[in-house]
Amino acid sequence: MLIQTQTTLALRCANCGDLVFHTLSRFVLNKGKQNRYTCECGACLATIAYKGKSNIYLQVECMLCENKHSSKYKAANMWNTRIKSVKCEESGLEIGFIGPREQVREYVQRLDRSMRELSEDMGYDKYFLNPEIMYKVLEWLKKMTEEGKVFCSCGAGDLEVEAYQDRVELYCTNCEAVGVISAETKEDLTWVNKASEFMLKAHKYCSFNLKGSSKRRRFNKRNT
Repeated sequence: MLIQTQTTLALRCANCGDLVFHTLSRFVLNKGKQNRYTCECGACLATIAYKGKSNIYLQVECMLCENKHSSKYKAANMWNTRIKSVKCEESGLEIGFIGPREQVREYVQRLDRSMRELSEDMGYDKYFLNPEIMYKVLEWLKKMTEEGKVFCSCGAGDLEVEAYQDRVELYCTNCEAVGVISAETKEDLTWVNKASEFMLKAHKYCSFNLKGSSKRRRFNKRNT
């Protein structure tokens, strides 16, 4: 009988958004010791620990609700070949999978949905003034962030992104710089698609693609 000694955990990082794969080994998970798994950005993805003789506790950092979620597995179930979903307790959406690596990669296609689908699931399509434009702007920002083209001149590359009804705000947690990107019209989308990078000015508040004083007055720093 073949005894499974490894399984794979796939989670999307709550900090940078990257999809991360970790190999879990029953020989590494020491009983009574908490094992910490991180993303390349340094953020914690999950902690796993044995409790008792056969219970394994998994705690994950959720990218959707930004809370911690805990799950308990029997050791026999953790190491079998069945795919196990890791879900956000608030939304019920899948945020990760545990199982054989190749099967996990197939299931990840369900996890790696576009920003449009995720936003629709969470009801944001009724919040944005122009959902179609907003989703495309967010998709483009995600792509540019992955390419290292969204950053602050203070040197920080880790920016927070907040979506409002008609714009996206980039916020530097290091120097508190703010950059506003309008996401309401086709002109806004065209401008974003042509942008080669988004660089915040250290300690400054700037509007990337706003024209005219009447529109500029609609945006107040860090307010809706």
